[in-house]
Amino acid sequence: MKNILLVFLVSILGTVTVQANEYPTETTVRYMLNCMADLGGQNDQNLYTCACRYDGIREAMTYSDYEEGITYERNKPMPGKKGAFFRDNQRGEGFYEVLLKVREEANKGCIVVKHVQRPPISEE
Repeated sequence: MKNILLVFLVSILGTVTVQANEYPTETTVRYMLNCMADLGGQNDQNLYTCACRYDGIREAMTYSDYEEGITYERNKPMPGKKGAFFRDNQRGEGFYEVLLKVREEANKGCIVVKHVQRPPISEE
């Protein structure tokens, strides 16, 4: 009985560890839609490129770090005292700098592939 309980606990704890580092579905969908819009719209080529870039970001940053970088990016242009809270946040700025580097690497590694068609063969 103790062995069954031990196996059960190990499997649950292992599952929790994996799930703790996952990005939420909303974040994934939001990233994909914004990325495809930036590349010109929703099509297969942009979907593959954005999925590749997103995978690169997920491999390089934990969700917690990504979230801090995105929050800084989104709120630093805010005017006044509320914006100053984000602009003066060195921790957030550090995560934002890491995010920019990770994005740059992901963009280099995942080029936008356009559908290439062969020209028609002319019969002579």
